[in-house]
Amino acid sequence: SDKLFTPQCKEVKDIKPAYSIISAVAMLLYWLLLTDLTAFSMRISSFLLVIGRVVSEVGLFLGALVYLIVSFSSAISSLNQKLKDFAGMHVGALSLWEIALGMFPTSHFEDLIKEVFVMIATSMFAILVSIFLINLLIAQLNGAYQVVYEDMVGFARLNRAGIIVTTLEQVSEKRWSRFLQAQKFAERLEFNEGDIGLPGGLQMTEPSNANPTTVDSIRRFGGSTSPTMPWPQEENLDGGDDDKFDRLEKLIVRATKNMGASKGSKKGGSSSAGASGSGGGSAGEEGSE
Repeated sequence: SDKLFTPQCKEVKDIKPAYSIISAVAMLLYWLLLTDLTAFSMRISSFLLVIGRVVSEVGLFLGALVYLIVSFSSAISSLNQKLKDFAGMHVGALSLWEIALGMFPTSHFEDLIKEVFVMIATSMFAILVSIFLINLLIAQLNGAYQVVYEDMVGFARLNRAGIIVTTLEQVSEKRWSRFLQAQKFAERLEFNEGDIGLPGGLQMTEPSNANPTTVDSIRRFGGSTSPTMPWPQEENLDGGDDDKFDRLEKLIVRATKNMGASKGSKKGGSSSAGASGSGGGSAGEEGSE
């Protein structure tokens, strides 16, 4: 060909079908590589991991569908019928696959009505696929998703951590040391303005009204910070708010149990008193007789 870039070439007529298939597979693999970028978003990464865990259930569904197609197509091909859509096992399997996907031409159903046994077989196949298998697939996907949902964010974080570890192995030592110096991990952090804390972290600021709290989460001890000095004894260990709420909760639970037991005893006493009263009344009647 005179043109440099053209899809029409006489020399590639023999290899063009195979080359087109390989090109299509290569394009799919290129797009599949883009899924590695989901590590930048925890939500998308966890969703992708859920798909990977649930795809086995879809595989089971497809296996059951293939089994039904092969069994029904072989049975229909054994019947004494003259339908072109079921002329042989392979043609019948293709027709049943179209029925399962809803791609079977509606005009061909008129020919199925003429063959009663073929109509019965295809109806049973459609019922098994559309009602039983699809609903079973939905239940399996729902159950598998509920099992994986609790841990999918953790798996996504582990996946991101694995990518970070493999990336750090390719970083030079000089570049890594520069990064550590830029982070200034040796400097002490401020909990509040003028309140110097511990080193080895990254300080993140937030508005003061974002997470209001009335109790200081940092426990402070006065005195020397020498490791040889003992820790000071804590005061009011039994007078905290948590202990008060725990005691109040235990008191409420004990009171409800006692109320339930007292109601049961009252019912039992009233029933026994009624039985004894009825027994005394019957004895009085016998004595009067």
